[in-house]
Amino acid sequence: MTQEITFWVLAVIAVLGALVAVRRRNLIHGVFALMIFFASLSGLFLLLLAEFIAAVQILVYIGAVGILLLFAIMLTERVTGDDARRVTSRGWFWGLVATIVIFVYLLLPAIQEANLPETAQPIKPSVEALGKKLMNPYVVTLEVLALLLTAALIGAVAAAQGARENKEEQSDDS
Repeated sequence: MTQEITFWVLAVIAVLGALVAVRRRNLIHGVFALMIFFASLSGLFLLLLAEFIAAVQILVYIGAVGILLLFAIMLTERVTGDDARRVTSRGWFWGLVATIVIFVYLLLPAIQEANLPETAQPIKPSVEALGKKLMNPYVVTLEVLALLLTAALIGAVAAAQGARENKEEQSDDS
């Protein structure tokens, strides 16, 4: 019974964190809400007895992605969302209705035809086997991706520095 209650509490926190992350106009608040979503997701992994994936969720998504997003936001201007732009579009209701209809149309047949076993099959998880499955075919891809992300971060810092220097030059001219 306590696992069910914990599941529903974590699920509600995850959904609310995701909604707040996409709805906040202040980017810093959105990143912190995203981190709350990731933390509740790692709690859900713990409920599934997937401790390794929960730890990876915390280290990679909260630690690395969250901090990377915070650094990227610090390099931008207007993070508070104080501008007078419209938050929602005019047709948001019809977009929501269309999304629900498409979601039901695509997933309802798959859910109805799903052959789910009555009892769960025992598995023997191994961190070593998981690492081999993830790394063996994708080592070069991961290395190239790491280089691209590093280059993007360096480019963002250079672009932010260039924008600051241009503003300083314009303020000196006037």
